[in-house]
Amino acid sequence: MLTSGSALAQFPERPITLITPYAAGGSHDLNARVFTTYIQRYLGQPVVIKLVPGQAGQKGTLEAVQAAPDGYTLIFTDNYRDQLYQHTFGTRHYDTTEDLVAVARVNYGQVGIIVRGDSPYQTWQDFEDDARARPGELKMSHSGLWAAFFVAGAHIMKDRDLRLRMVPYRGGGPAKAALLAGDVDVSAAFPATILADVEAGLIRILATAGSERTIPDVPSLAELGVSPTTGYMHRAVMAPRGTPADRIARLRQAFAELQSDPDYRAAMEQLGENTEYLDGEPYEDERRALGREYAELAAAIAEL
Repeated sequence: MLTSGSALAQFPERPITLITPYAAGGSHDLNARVFTTYIQRYLGQPVVIKLVPGQAGQKGTLEAVQAAPDGYTLIFTDNYRDQLYQHTFGTRHYDTTEDLVAVARVNYGQVGIIVRGDSPYQTWQDFEDDARARPGELKMSHSGLWAAFFVAGAHIMKDRDLRLRMVPYRGGGPAKAALLAGDVDVSAAFPATILADVEAGLIRILATAGSERTIPDVPSLAELGVSPTTGYMHRAVMAPRGTPADRIARLRQAFAELQSDPDYRAAMEQLGENTEYLDGEPYEDERRALGREYAELAAAIAEL
């Protein structure tokens, strides 16, 4: 009895395309270049990065949701583009919750609230006291409307009942440059990207995201009364909804196996990133919970 080649074929038979809806050189691009280097050991095929920046990530997201649901086109996105933007920018062309399914959360980045090394704000309390005394006067640079650093600032304003003047820049690099130039009073950054600046005394970290301290003597945002989910960028690989379940399972298996690869872990450590992996199934629950929280945040900020 003859069996067709398609029945015998095992996924994947050819390279997989990974859409990243960001410009080159950012944290997503750098993370993607690391894990795509090593995951082919577990898939048996290369994963090819395709940068599709534009329209705050919506251009690349649209391309991903319109791709054939066959497992050969994935998207490397984050919790803001996935769950926040539907409550802020809005689009009639797709609903990420319905149109994408999580393969894996690769890791997360934790935002730090930063000032210049010569800032008069030695502690978070110094900053908050001044912000409360001068509502709307202190300027905070951020990486773009409803991007990671803007969202952290929005959460802080909502939860601490503060008013800051939010100043947009084209990405985290320009936002940091504005702080160093003295054009703003405060900014935000992922600590791994400012390590050299901190060591050189150019930047001071006042607080970091999370429920627990990641830096001695620097409070977590949760300690300060800010939502414990504030300031987390979850970096996640997703597939178009409708991708066969066995192919989703195969992709998830490869990402799970990748976590034990010593070369991958060493490369991520060298990059200054964690490897806090979460399988796609439990991340599905988390992304929906984040969506509900972001709906409330967007409504609250609209009223400010």
